[in-house]
Amino acid sequence: MDTIVKAASVVARVLALLGAIAVVVMMLHICLDVVLRNLFRYSFSSTNAMVARYYMVPLAFLPLAYIELRDEMVSVELIDGFLPRWLRQASDALVALIACGIYGTLTWATWGSMVSNWSRGTMIELGEIAFLTYPSYVFPTVGFALATAACLIKAADRARQIGDPA
Repeated sequence: MDTIVKAASVVARVLALLGAIAVVVMMLHICLDVVLRNLFRYSFSSTNAMVARYYMVPLAFLPLAYIELRDEMVSVELIDGFLPRWLRQASDALVALIACGIYGTLTWATWGSMVSNWSRGTMIELGEIAFLTYPSYVFPTVGFALATAACLIKAADRARQIGDPA
């Protein structure tokens, strides 16, 4: 089980790195657009679409598995301090299973949209440029699917630890 958790952690780190790369590339793109607009009165017509479709979407969805595996998702622990250790561990496993169900539902919900947009080859027109938007529909589905897998691994790991001292 520890090997699976470590492998999932590596995959999640790679995806978080891709999200970080998206931030850096987005920053460079926007800075270049601002410099060109202010110095040469030239602006990329696709900057807004690029930011909305290709930078922010992977930034939002790809790191979900990483956040789940590191237990950095927002949580409220009102009664955890009063529970015995084994019950806290059982609660953590149950919460991970519930999150797995939610992420699985979101994966299923975004799958249809992804397939539909991909098969139609959706795009938007920016002046005379046809800007393809269908690839951006892949990121939510992949992010939710990986978060589902991460929560399933986390639930199994937490369930395995129930009753372990330490």
